[in-house]
Amino acid sequence: MRTQGIRITLEEDCVFSANTATEGGHEGLDRVPGQALLGVAAARLYRELDPADAFTLFHSGKVRFGDGLPAAGEEAAGPIPLAWHYAKEEAPEDAAGRLDPERVYNFACVDGLGDGRQPAQLRGGYVQADGQRLRPAREFRLKTAIDPAKGRAEEARLFGYDALLRGQTFLARVDADDDVDPALVDRALAALNGECLLGRSRSAEYGRARLEPVDMSLPQPGEPARRMVLWLFSELALMDEQGQPTLDPRPDYLGLGTGEVDWGHTFIRSRRYAPWNAYRRGYDREREVLVAGSVITLSLEETPSAEALERLATGVGLYREGGLGRILANSALLEGPHPRFTAPASGAGEATLSRPVDPLLDWLEALGGDRDERLDTAARQLAKEIGERIEAARRLAGVPRGSAFGPSRSQWGAVAQIARNRPDDLAERLFRRKDAVIRPEKAGWQEIVPPGSEGDEWPTLASWLQQRVEELDAGDRADILARAAHMSREGTQKDAEEEAEQ
Repeated sequence: MRTQGIRITLEEDCVFSANTATEGGHEGLDRVPGQALLGVAAARLYRELDPADAFTLFHSGKVRFGDGLPAAGEEAAGPIPLAWHYAKEEAPEDAAGRLDPERVYNFACVDGLGDGRQPAQLRGGYVQADGQRLRPAREFRLKTAIDPAKGRAEEARLFGYDALLRGQTFLARVDADDDVDPALVDRALAALNGECLLGRSRSAEYGRARLEPVDMSLPQPGEPARRMVLWLFSELALMDEQGQPTLDPRPDYLGLGTGEVDWGHTFIRSRRYAPWNAYRRGYDREREVLVAGSVITLSLEETPSAEALERLATGVGLYREGGLGRILANSALLEGPHPRFTAPASGAGEATLSRPVDPLLDWLEALGGDRDERLDTAARQLAKEIGERIEAARRLAGVPRGSAFGPSRSQWGAVAQIARNRPDDLAERLFRRKDAVIRPEKAGWQEIVPPGSEGDEWPTLASWLQQRVEELDAGDRADILARAAHMSREGTQKDAEEEAEQ
């Protein structure tokens, strides 16, 4: 099997929808789906190929365009295994975002914490072999449709996009079977080089990215055994004996012979969606899949053969050409009661976010000096103070953790959107106008916070935040607030995930 790594650098924000629903809140993926890379190659090559070659490249599953996963250096991280848990009263990671192996419990091997503590499932993000946890940066932006007849916002047409922020780097892999013509594979790889457009709303401000072939390190499977622990690196679409979609990960459906699923040590989640086909301008067949990060534990009657393991390495199930079906068997991270991380490499995790190489950006960076670092530090401090005040207000109100409290994600997103535009009347639009987004009488902002060093008053969160924002330097105020609001929004998302786990 031939494998080539593809580095994906987002030069603009990119939108990859988790589903194609047109109603309700929009949710974006935290990865670059392999189907997007397949689409880039197909758009550039399909008309030039004869039907047999086109089928081999884009439909047969002999060439597989994998998902772009968050990367640091030449190593793509894997989705957090759903079998990993931690004690609720202990943080599973340190200040640098590296998971502590002694605080992470692998429930694929153990049946609980064993000391009466309450476990919580570790969800969200990706993990490298050294334990570094990566969380792709995302942002939600509200928009409105424009009435072409009136040239202004159309009534009841508000929508939003949850996008991956520009500057981030992802690593994907393209695999080709040995019986595929190397010249044909070379043409596909050549198409995945240079600037391209990915995702939704590509005719607007989203989607510009840069692709380049790179060498990448691949995760290695463990030794085969009758007990197999399978870690899904991508979504998995299986079929039963009648050719119907199924969410039952039986060994024979996976090509591993006879046996049974050890449900006590299996942790799976599923979703269903119908991809939009831009060329046909319609929906493809609906897919029912097990999500990436699921862990399947199998008890087999016999150790899998070399042929079965080879088939497993090339992917399992349907839609493999778009990156589905990638599985890592008996990974070292899932062998024992705690994951075994490798020693962190020098500078590991520093390459997660990068900016495009551009003379204008070089000049601006030289002009600004360390301003960006200073703004980021100030924003983190403000976000920390906001979190502390909201937590103090929660305790004062007697609201338990895990229950909705304080400003919502959409409220923080509105604050970040206004601040990012740097209007001259920032304070008016945020705090003073009748339609201001932060007002003491609005839900979320009306919570009473205990007094701090500023005095003995018991202000609302809105009043305290207004005073705190006005203390910031006028030239940096909008930038600091935009970043702090984004951090607070991400913190609200994390709280929502913890609430869903309970």
